[in-house]
Amino acid sequence: MSNFMDKVGIMAKKAADKTGDVVEIGKLNAKILSQQQSISSIKEKIGDRLFERYQQGEVVPEELGELCRQIAEIQLNISSMQAEIQEIKQ
Repeated sequence: MSNFMDKVGIMAKKAADKTGDVVEIGKLNAKILSQQQSISSIKEKIGDRLFERYQQGEVVPEELGELCRQIAEIQLNISSMQAEIQEIKQ
C-alpha cells in the first residue's frame, strides 16, 4: 500500500509541475504577444511617417513609393464612397 501511495504522490507532483509549466508558458506567450504588438505599433508609426513624407513630395525608395501610391489610391476610393454615402443620406 505504501508503494501505491508513493506512486500517487509522484503522479500528483508531476501533475502539479505540469500545471505550473502550463501557467508559466501562458504567461510567456502573453508577454511574447505584447512584444509582437509593440513591434507592429512601431512598424505602423514608421509607415505613417514614410507616407507623410511621400505626401509632402519627398523622395522615397521606389518600392515604398509604390506602396504609398496604393495607399493614396485607396484613400481616394474611400473619399469617393464617403461622398456617395452623403448623397444617399440627402
